Amino acid sequence: MLERGRPIPAPFAASLCGYRNGKPNTSDASHAFSVELGTAFFDVMGVPRAAVDGGLAGPVMAREMLADLAGRVESFGSDVSVDAERKLAEFEQYSHLGVVQELAKDPAGSRVSSSIEELEVYIHDDDGDLNQAPRLLDLVGRIRGEHEESVAERRLLLDTLGEESVLGLDIAISGPSPYSNSSLPFLEAGFSLKWSLRTDRAQDCRTQGAKMAALRRGRMPHFAAVTMEPRPYFLGILGRGSGEIDCVYHLHLPALAEAVDQVCTSKNRMAARDTFHRLRDQGRVRDYDDLIAYVSRI
Repeated sequence: MLERGRPIPAPFAASLCGYRNGKPNTSDASHAFSVELGTAFFDVMGVPRAAVDGGLAGPVMAREMLADLAGRVESFGSDVSVDAERKLAEFEQYSHLGVVQELAKDPAGSRVSSSIEELEVYIHDDDGDLNQAPRLLDLVGRIRGEHEESVAERRLLLDTLGEESVLGLDIAISGPSPYSNSSLPFLEAGFSLKWSLRTDRAQDCRTQGAKMAALRRGRMPHFAAVTMEPRPYFLGILGRGSGEIDCVYHLHLPALAEAVDQVCTSKNRMAARDTFHRLRDQGRVRDYDDLIAYVSRI
């Protein structure tokens, strides 16, 4: 068992744990092994069986982790910022991702349309030479037609160019740009938070990491997933990729290691135990303490 009184790596983790209909809120309620492992995990952590799931573990995890990291960064005396729900285009390495969206707004085109309308009103209301009005109106009509054609061509080009869809970051850590000609923050680390995992959630993280690597202009930020998922299989879906994410941080890896060793003793569960140990020993799954250590060096 873990040493009594040993601090939990993520101090907020235990308060998010609870049972829903007698099953841990980290587990797949329809999967017996997931429920058994989740229960053992909670027992090692010291979560009471009477603890009730509040139904908001994911959002609360994001809020609590943000507060924890912000407090630690402040104590480190660092000049980096910790923010929630940031878009990649807000940072130096990815600022080009917002260009298509800005072009689509076309403020100059809107001003031209407004000026044409004002000119038409002026021609109709002017008390000057009425003989010139038809010629002016014809000229304005041709200008309007050319402008509308230009707008249509612009829209076609923008539709053809498209806009790369990239998920935002649940938590972003940024610092001043190293480039003197940029005032945008430089993304140092980004985290995708998943209280528990399913196949689609795991794939989302890997897809996001791959896009971040492919689309960056400059140094790749540290990108990792943070989870409370107990099942080695799903940790492996994330951790055994092809470099899309740097690693998976677990909110309480020591407790999970003990729970895995307790539950995975039969022959048909040895593969799950071996998978977990391999992920941990290779540094593909790391403890929350390692996340803090990384942030302290930014």
